[in-house]
Amino acid sequence: MEKTSRRQALLTFGAGSLAALTGCNWDGHFSLLGYSTRPNYAPELKTIYVPIFNNKAFQWTPHRGAEMELTRAVIREIEATTPLKVISDCNRADTELLGTLVTLNKNLLNRNQQNEVREGEVALGVELVWRNLRTQQVLSNPRRPIGILQPGELPAFDQENQPRPEGPEIPIPALIVLSGRYLPEVGESNASAQQRVCNRLAKQIVQMMESDWCLPPNGMPMPLPTAP
Repeated sequence: MEKTSRRQALLTFGAGSLAALTGCNWDGHFSLLGYSTRPNYAPELKTIYVPIFNNKAFQWTPHRGAEMELTRAVIREIEATTPLKVISDCNRADTELLGTLVTLNKNLLNRNQQNEVREGEVALGVELVWRNLRTQQVLSNPRRPIGILQPGELPAFDQENQPRPEGPEIPIPALIVLSGRYLPEVGESNASAQQRVCNRLAKQIVQMMESDWCLPPNGMPMPLPTAP
């Protein structure tokens, strides 16, 4: 009986401590020392429109149509690992993901004694723009740390200078470059390397779609929330 009472007291103390750390306005998730039980993706975003990526890279056989394979890999990854639903109607979607394949390179990494390819790689570079179609916010634009002004931005307390006029946010494409290796001696080919790099790019793209991390100025740790 004494052990049960002690256990209940410890549980009550732990719950009270967590409630104090998370503050009074509790939303059902805990935040402690920079870690949180909140989902990685914004809960208000439900659907996404992913058109076929553009291709501005130099194409040659067997790498023609790489943008199609990359688009399919991105859609599969979104459906498999995120709560977002990919739909084909941009007018009903919450967000849209636009991609452009800008580089496609084949690199030789190693040769054998007969001057044949022993190890090679296929490298793809893609530019991405992810936009919220409801608010027109460009979600893929670089985030800035809290408390740090952008170059040319004036402090709010400067009364002699008027703030800049508000306008639509200009998208800054995010560039991702990854490579996929292939070994002809074990039966791998350019096609398998292209498939590998498309899958790697899809995983990286979906990871970049996670919710923002709140960055404090100068890389200092964020203070823990306190109860009022």
